Amino acid sequence: MRHLSPRRMFIAAAIPLLMGLTAQADLNEPFGRPTLLSTEVSLSATWQDLRLQIQSEQRIIAQCRAAPHSCPSPAALQFLAIVKAGDQYKGHARLGHINRAVNLAIRSVKAPAVQTTWTSPLKALAAGFGDCKQIALLKYAALADAGFSPNDLRLVIVKIKALQNEPHAMIAVREEARWSILDSRTMAIVESTKLVGYYEPELSLDHRGVRRFVQPFPMVALR
Repeated sequence: MRHLSPRRMFIAAAIPLLMGLTAQADLNEPFGRPTLLSTEVSLSATWQDLRLQIQSEQRIIAQCRAAPHSCPSPAALQFLAIVKAGDQYKGHARLGHINRAVNLAIRSVKAPAVQTTWTSPLKALAAGFGDCKQIALLKYAALADAGFSPNDLRLVIVKIKALQNEPHAMIAVREEARWSILDSRTMAIVESTKLVGYYEPELSLDHRGVRRFVQPFPMVALR
């Protein structure tokens, strides 16, 4: 039996570990990358608080949907108009109209995706301006209100490769096993796997919590 070099022994030992890591990961995710539960405590706490705020605002939105003339929140009425913008459409057209409605509802101000304060959807609408985080969170809530399953929605944080890996937040939506991206930087709806050359996916936020994208392992030839 041939003796393995230390390099080949290391690779042979690493393969089962990588296979085990992949087995625990969620593979059907945006950008064709698996995700694992993140250990980032601060963002996880922030995301949990934001989800509670969204749930609280849903009660106001429901009240205004039932009785718009007595609605106490102009922002809630604006939220309902955003959701209604996609009502008569299906597929990409529906996503496109909701994406456009949100992009036009909030004036975008430039701020790093992970260094400024998050605000809830109705607070962002009331303010009328925000950065990519506020816009993405509003889309997340609007799509959920429009009937998209929590399993098919992700708020993703990426790095923009052409802008020195600047952090950026946007939404991924799954339709027919394909993930499409809704971005504050464009009105176009693009399949996530076509954007891998432009973005480096970092984090995924959804009903399960905060998850981190697993970076692809480079193939190493055995010698």
